[in-house]
Amino acid sequence: MTNLFHWAVLLTTGLICSIATAEDVNLALVGKATTSHVSGDTSLTALNDASVPETSHQRGRGSYGNWPTHGTQWVQYQWSQPISTKKVRVFWWDDHRGVRLPAACRVKYWDGDKFVPVSNPEGLGVKASEYNTTTFDEVQTDQLRLEMDGEDDFSTGILEWQVLDSGKSPDFPPTVSAGIDRVVVLGGKTYLRGQAKALNGSKPLVTMKWSKASGQGDVTFADPTASRTTATFSETGRYVLKLTGSKGNLSDSSLVTVQVIEPPPAKHLDLVDTRSYTLNSPLWNDRAKALIVNWIPHCIERISDPDLKEGGINNLVDAANKLAGKPHGKHRGYVFSNAWIYNTIESICVAVMIDPQGDTEIIAAQNAMRQTLEDWIPKVLAAQEADGYLQTYFTLNDLPHWSPRHRDAHEGYVAGYLLEAGIAHYLMTEKNDSRLYDAAKRLADCWCNQIGPAPKQEWFDGHQAMEIALVRFGRFVNHVEGNGRGSKYIDLAKFLLDGRDDGSEYDQSHVPVTEQYAAVGHAVRASYSYAGMADVAMETHDTDYQSAVMSLWDNVVNRKYYLTGGIGSGETSEGFGPDYSLPHNAYCESCSSCGEIFMQHKLHLAHHDAKYADLYEQTLYNALLGSLDIAGKHFYYPNPLVSHTNRTPWHVCPCCVGNIPRTLLMLPTWMYSKSESNLYVNLFVGSTITVKDVDGIDVQLVQTTDYPFRGDVVIEVNPSAAKAMRLHIRMPRRDISTLYTATPEADGATSIHLNGQAITPSIEKGYAVIDRVWKPGDQVELELPMPVQRIKADEKIAATRGQVALRRGPLVYCAEDVDQEMGKAISAKSPLEAISSAEPFGESVGNLPIIHGTWSDGSELTAIPYYLRNNRTSKDASRPARSTVWLKEEP
Repeated sequence: MTNLFHWAVLLTTGLICSIATAEDVNLALVGKATTSHVSGDTSLTALNDASVPETSHQRGRGSYGNWPTHGTQWVQYQWSQPISTKKVRVFWWDDHRGVRLPAACRVKYWDGDKFVPVSNPEGLGVKASEYNTTTFDEVQTDQLRLEMDGEDDFSTGILEWQVLDSGKSPDFPPTVSAGIDRVVVLGGKTYLRGQAKALNGSKPLVTMKWSKASGQGDVTFADPTASRTTATFSETGRYVLKLTGSKGNLSDSSLVTVQVIEPPPAKHLDLVDTRSYTLNSPLWNDRAKALIVNWIPHCIERISDPDLKEGGINNLVDAANKLAGKPHGKHRGYVFSNAWIYNTIESICVAVMIDPQGDTEIIAAQNAMRQTLEDWIPKVLAAQEADGYLQTYFTLNDLPHWSPRHRDAHEGYVAGYLLEAGIAHYLMTEKNDSRLYDAAKRLADCWCNQIGPAPKQEWFDGHQAMEIALVRFGRFVNHVEGNGRGSKYIDLAKFLLDGRDDGSEYDQSHVPVTEQYAAVGHAVRASYSYAGMADVAMETHDTDYQSAVMSLWDNVVNRKYYLTGGIGSGETSEGFGPDYSLPHNAYCESCSSCGEIFMQHKLHLAHHDAKYADLYEQTLYNALLGSLDIAGKHFYYPNPLVSHTNRTPWHVCPCCVGNIPRTLLMLPTWMYSKSESNLYVNLFVGSTITVKDVDGIDVQLVQTTDYPFRGDVVIEVNPSAAKAMRLHIRMPRRDISTLYTATPEADGATSIHLNGQAITPSIEKGYAVIDRVWKPGDQVELELPMPVQRIKADEKIAATRGQVALRRGPLVYCAEDVDQEMGKAISAKSPLEAISSAEPFGESVGNLPIIHGTWSDGSELTAIPYYLRNNRTSKDASRPARSTVWLKEEP
């Protein structure tokens, strides 16, 4: 046995560093932690990260917790060889909510056969904000367990658990971590943050070394002996890098995978602004009418209520009265309550731009919406401060703007929605009414005047949204006003993102955004952040931004992505859990689905690649479309894959109420994109839409299709003048995420005809490309395969093992207990067929394909599109209908 005299963890160089006597050597540093349960927003690594807690309430660098479980839970360490100890120290975590101090605790050790209590324990304290020391008779073991009894129904948690050496333990090699797998753009560098935890004598210290374990090209490390360094690569391909930590003859190593990809094209595609358009689609005409006639008017009524406790127009009126020196009330609702006013305004603007085609209900609703704008916009303008600042919470409470103390007051989140609403209103009025656009510009100028490099103020918002909006606004101003007048807004977007560091994973400020390679924290904040990063990468061609965005995309899509296109497992607070942790009771907040669509769309624009449109189609038709009921009167805040609750007409935090319709009705933007003499068809929706200024001409596109119910699509191309142009038509790929595999395959098109003649165009980045002189009336006909597919998930996803899901086209299906007894299994050999029917939802939904088959017991299986779940009454009227996407499968 070797006596140990020191332990160290150097945070700056990746090693833990402190000096201690032999009796204080913390053996936990080289132990492997396991537990009975860990909350998704906490981590086992917090148990032995050598942090120095100050109070039980403050999490510091991290915490371990087992919420929402309660009762007796445990954590334990395991060592590669037996250790000797007679003392442990525990610093408990108490968040004053679901995690509280335990009622009691005990220490057990592995005797070679089972865990048994230590002898003669003294201490076993459960006090807050201090280390609770427990001594006991010395044990030699390779496993030590700490059991915790929860108080009542509360869970338990720990900030640090030390196991102190009794002086007889062996030496151990350092424990090394190379970091997170990632993607890097060729020509850029990847930031390596290796870490090592070690038990050290005065000599030797741990040495670190990076090397290439595999990969075709060359790897150059800025400093191969530093735990924190950068690496560059000579060519594209998959590389594995190794970090080795050595202490004398003892060593450990860890691997990190780096995928090196080609950079995006030098020039990004241009988005197509949503302007007046016509729908001719069984699905979308029905959904648009429900939104226009029912949902948006319902939101208007709520927001206009002077007594709305969540905060609505009442806050704008009070703020305006205060600015005018008149009597006023207090601010109501959340600090960000202006947000649902602004995104509802944007929803109104895009809803008014849809051709009512003589429908009297739609016409009446649109006229009422125009009157709403005439009521609301003056109230918005009156609440704007003299310098352009606008957020009623700050105005009514006389608070300083952009204070670091108020990072979570959503100043940027609210402001971003106003910028987007200003653009939408300006476009809706054909640029004839600039009132809201001018107010948005004054607000953006106010931010630019105050936030930025010294002598301006450095700042970032806890909830991202301003970053996306500033880039969009900057591009729009550059297009409308020219002379680079909007570029300062794009610069500010990057400055806000660049300021994120040394904060929390919850709001993605834990490390610089250019060094973020895994999706963490609050899923809405994350998706908005990543979308903003994609925007900045497009404008600046910054390779660090490009690499980080693609790393985050890869982590989300291939490790944390639901089949429905939703994100956010809910294991953290409204956020992401660990890799491959995708429980069926997902959170998948509707706003995070909007953010996911934004992110994928921006990556499509940057990379000219159809796979991003494949993904945002998946989210649009499933996770987001299903957030509203058929009538458009109730909505889901979360969208799990197993459901047994009804939608609600409102929410205590109504952030989604305007976000859902503005995203769903922005169809022209999602359907088309362009660049000079290239026009991209990304979605298939029966419609008539004119794309402005495609290499100097306008192009009307008329799609005739019942997609996604049927696979036949006719696209009529009507340029304002005959024009040589490359038309890119997306050839769907159904399994972009490597998490899911479908049989049979249903990619691409079974046939493509141009003006009645079969053609075989080239395929570029997922698009069939037809290069010709286009004339009015030219038609492209597609036949897209639409078989019923069985979906199997990666075995790493525990929740879906032994289960199968069903899909047809982009639509994910689910079984509902209205149609059958739940909990049965489906045979892997059971035939499945989609049969079109107006039942069970009535004529308004259209001739809907319903999947029919048999369960293993021979009874009939019925599956409906996921977006239509929970619209019917359960056979048991005492509870809501139940639905599930994933079904048990038998061979």
